[in-house]
Amino acid sequence: MSAPTTTGTTASHPAPPPAIFSARALEVAAERARTPGSATGHHFNAAGAALPASVTVETVIGHLRAESLSGGYEAAKDAAPALDAVYARTAELLGARPEEVALVESATAGWHRAVSALRLRPGDRVLATRSSYVSSALHLLSAERDHGVRVELLPNGPDGAVALEALETALRTGPAALVTAAHVPTSSGLVEPAADIGALAQAHGVPFLLDATQSLGQLPVDIGAIGCDLLIGTGRKFLRAPRGTGLLAVRRPLLDRLAPEAPDVRGAHWTAERSWELVPDAKRFELWEAAHALRLGLGAALADLTALGVDTVSRHLATLATTLREHLAELPGVRVTDPPAAGGAIVTFVVDGLDAGAVQRELARRRIHLIAVPAGHGRWDMDPRGLTKVVRASVHVYNDRADLDALVEAVREIVSLHGTPTPPREPARRSSAAVPAPAPVTARRGTRCRDAIVVGLGVHGSAALRRLAARGLDVLGLEQYALGHDLGSSHGATRMIRRAYPHPDWDGLVDTAYRAWEELEDAAKTRLVDITGGLYAAPMDRPDPLRGPGCRQVGPEEAARIFPGLRLPAGFGAVHDPRAGIIDAEETLRAQLTLAERSGAAVADRTPVIGWEPDGDQVVVRTADGVLRTRHLVLCTGPWTAAQVPSLAARLTVTRIVNAYFAADLAGPLGPSGLGSFSVDLPQGLLYGFPATGGRGLKVGLDSGPAWDPDAPRPAATAAELALLAEAVAQVLPGAGPVTESLTCLYTMTADRRFVVGEVPGVERALVASACSGHGFKFGPAIGEALADLVCGTARPDLDFLSPARLLPGGAG
Repeated sequence: MSAPTTTGTTASHPAPPPAIFSARALEVAAERARTPGSATGHHFNAAGAALPASVTVETVIGHLRAESLSGGYEAAKDAAPALDAVYARTAELLGARPEEVALVESATAGWHRAVSALRLRPGDRVLATRSSYVSSALHLLSAERDHGVRVELLPNGPDGAVALEALETALRTGPAALVTAAHVPTSSGLVEPAADIGALAQAHGVPFLLDATQSLGQLPVDIGAIGCDLLIGTGRKFLRAPRGTGLLAVRRPLLDRLAPEAPDVRGAHWTAERSWELVPDAKRFELWEAAHALRLGLGAALADLTALGVDTVSRHLATLATTLREHLAELPGVRVTDPPAAGGAIVTFVVDGLDAGAVQRELARRRIHLIAVPAGHGRWDMDPRGLTKVVRASVHVYNDRADLDALVEAVREIVSLHGTPTPPREPARRSSAAVPAPAPVTARRGTRCRDAIVVGLGVHGSAALRRLAARGLDVLGLEQYALGHDLGSSHGATRMIRRAYPHPDWDGLVDTAYRAWEELEDAAKTRLVDITGGLYAAPMDRPDPLRGPGCRQVGPEEAARIFPGLRLPAGFGAVHDPRAGIIDAEETLRAQLTLAERSGAAVADRTPVIGWEPDGDQVVVRTADGVLRTRHLVLCTGPWTAAQVPSLAARLTVTRIVNAYFAADLAGPLGPSGLGSFSVDLPQGLLYGFPATGGRGLKVGLDSGPAWDPDAPRPAATAAELALLAEAVAQVLPGAGPVTESLTCLYTMTADRRFVVGEVPGVERALVASACSGHGFKFGPAIGEALADLVCGTARPDLDFLSPARLLPGGAG
């Protein structure tokens, strides 16, 4: 930055301050635990759309559910105090007054309304920094072309920030209508000297519009201290709020002089046929139609940031980004493109000889998520620096040193595989020689033989991956879709755990499963199983009643006392399992993958396996990206098992299953006080479910449905499917309301409804774990341990009753 011409202000981009022992430290592990997405990869795109915290997500979903149950207007009325609080929280963040805050749909929407309200006229001068974002620049250029406004670009100083002496000269040259700057641009880690800009603008009586889109949430921003009159920001970036939220702050006295170009009923009162009055506050810039759920999510995110402390967050992000910038700069073939005035949470770089978009794609293959920023998003900044595109990494509170190490090592690998050598060449040769086409990364991987490859990362695959990695094996997990997808059998919020089974063959594995869940909870430091007790009802003359350790038969009267919310039909009895409960399925998948990666497992999602075959003492695995080798192959491919193990195809049936949530009072008999996990064998099928929890209502499903091709399109639940489910619910769950949401999944069934776990018939180095027939999730951690035993040569005779060989002619059954 060029020397400031004002006194009493501080630059906005100093180096991170030295650690202060009394300063509050950020607990990264706690932030990761509250951020589900942190378990799905290494996320460096906070400057694009940061991962939201669970509380923000639940706030949004909770209001949408309220709208679905009571109506949009009614839900908004009930939420009015919480919506009002969003203005107060925004004002507190900005050092503004609540009446100076407008909530808008995006930063760009706020920009358009603010600049339009200035009523710029032909000849008006707008002084803009080169850090300006593309949408702002396009608006100004359009005003210049169509309305004669004069847009003057301010030059940068040697440190890459705006040259303050040039700004002062421009202000002294003649009247200006507006000064505008991006506090932090989209194209680098630059932090503009916002307070110095504000001081100069104030000294000359010119409104200052600060684009704080990239600074809110990662830097302290106080409009009074900065001296800006207008400020715009977005929720989705460092504030970690939902997309579709933004804010506009307009300070008085400027607020009282500005009127929106297109008034809306939210911001104006229609007083007579040809007259109206604006509301006295910044809501004059709002629209009546708004996404209240998203705004409440913004409020939750702001409350979260306030609780952490902006200064605490800022120190953490600055330390991470500085470390990342230094480590990337040390890599041969990598050039950090941030200017000297950089700070905060954004780091940009390029790899010699490789397009930034290609770097982004290669990193995504390694589950490292960031963005490539093209010059078209920041021409005024990037063109003078000769940059066509940069890789942008941006950190947040859920990032730790392990994330940084993963990114740096991945860039190092990409450089070694694809990068152009960096020693200088003669100019003539450099200009004429073509850059060699990079070889696919997997061609290099093909020479490496893993100890094990796990295909399919649902509950059993992620459990096996975790257990194999914990034993020190070099293991890779492959998933054909994005992690956490909803196309197979492991998605959804909850699953059942119980000891009640019709045959003693299961008892040993059930005991193992309960112990495995306790071990997983201890390792993950989180609760995964909620013991609620369970009732499993069927006609009293059923030939194969459920039984199990600690379970007992109860009659209808006792069943009604145990679960008042469940009404058994005449002639029905039930098995009471006091140790039955509900599994947090989503958290289980996250925990297992996180623990696997911490133990050294590699994970590649969006990587379908198109074939495999044994090759001596190895197995060759073919993906769309290349050929991999492994000493052991573990197939946990759920509905796609028939395609991977054709010898079992005739014995497996994939079935479409529908689950639905029914409206129910959390405090009533269908809530946890009156219900636990349950099933009732009805004429419509086996109805199973869980009490209303978490604001989502009563969850139920039928464990039968039509045969389904797992690769076929998956339509939403039909009216007929939901009607059948509602008919069953009405028989045994009085008081349940209408369906509020539904989902579908796929079961892979065997004729005996027992799993398939063990060696692929005829292939000693390949294992399969599948065909869980609708009741396998509860055994996930135990099956993962069993698969790790089998890979390591430990026999598991307790699983003989699940052997794949039993399904083939002559197999033991």
